[in-house]
Amino acid sequence: MSQPWDSGTLWDTNKKHKMKTEHQYKLQKYTGRLSRHECPQCHDPHSFTLYVDECNDIISNIVGRCDHESECGYHYTPSQWYHDHPTTNNHTYNNVKIQRIIPIRPRQQIDYIPNKYLQQSIGYKSNLVYFFCSLFNKCTLASPVIERLMSDYYLGATQDESVIYWQIDMNRNIRAGKIMKYDRITGHRIRDTDGVNWVHSILKKKGLLPDNFLLSQCLFGEHLLKVYPGKIVALVESEKTALIGSAVFPQYVWLATGGKSQLSIDKMKVLTGRTVIMFPDVDAYQEWAEKSKELTFCKVIVSDLLEKNATQEDRDSKIDLADWLTRALRKDSTAKKELSESERNILSMEQQNPSLKLLINTFGLVAV
Repeated sequence: MSQPWDSGTLWDTNKKHKMKTEHQYKLQKYTGRLSRHECPQCHDPHSFTLYVDECNDIISNIVGRCDHESECGYHYTPSQWYHDHPTTNNHTYNNVKIQRIIPIRPRQQIDYIPNKYLQQSIGYKSNLVYFFCSLFNKCTLASPVIERLMSDYYLGATQDESVIYWQIDMNRNIRAGKIMKYDRITGHRIRDTDGVNWVHSILKKKGLLPDNFLLSQCLFGEHLLKVYPGKIVALVESEKTALIGSAVFPQYVWLATGGKSQLSIDKMKVLTGRTVIMFPDVDAYQEWAEKSKELTFCKVIVSDLLEKNATQEDRDSKIDLADWLTRALRKDSTAKKELSESERNILSMEQQNPSLKLLINTFGLVAV
């Protein structure tokens, strides 16, 4: 096993990058909060900078760059817009008049991260993996549960004990690497440091990826769809939830969208023909239930387990399925063996938390 990935040697926070303007277009000058708009990808209401021409006219309200380069990474340039809309000329889009056509240069539709960076990063020494060891009946790094999670999801580790969630698509191309740090005791996100960072952002700052590298995310765990073609898909928001779900219920293939707003039709197309059980966080049930109606290419069932059973405190805390399962596992003080003996553990968990039986027997599901 290689050493933890050294993000420190790649991460130069002092290096500034000048975004290249294209022809007569440039990023809108900051003149106050009104000059920053809602990002089309992360939906932050004041983080999006539009491209404007010499008359300060914009092309479209989706052509610009998100200021949250590490957390979001959205950047849609004028040339990319006109490449994607070659017949657009003197028409309107999103109520914005298009002024002119700009010559374009060919671009790759999807950019990938070289496999060597994934291989360099794979390691057990992240706080999240140590948390799993304590959560799953005090198992060790060499336990079958941990080994399977590492083997299936290619978890990476940085020198500061953050975890790297690699996004690998159906063709085993590496789309992204999301870097997050957790407390090894509680398993909660550490939010007072750098929050979420991205491997491509680090590599770009060191000149190891081109400046025009375009982030195109896929589902976390998407590559497992080919590994387990016969399994029902369990879809959740967070990567940590997918990992805990996979540990407890390995009969399903667990995927994560990476966030409530990341449930896009384009991402879901890889689920065509599959049976999918969606487990939204407690604050996302209605939104996911509505969105699921658009997923006509697969059979979708939306779990209302949290919606029906969450307390007001749970709602205030915006719990997810990982919180629910963690609570059940920690109440199971009599279990002595590892999760590989799933039947014994599940029986014990049901005795400690009767509500969990609803999840196991019926998944608390409602057809949509």
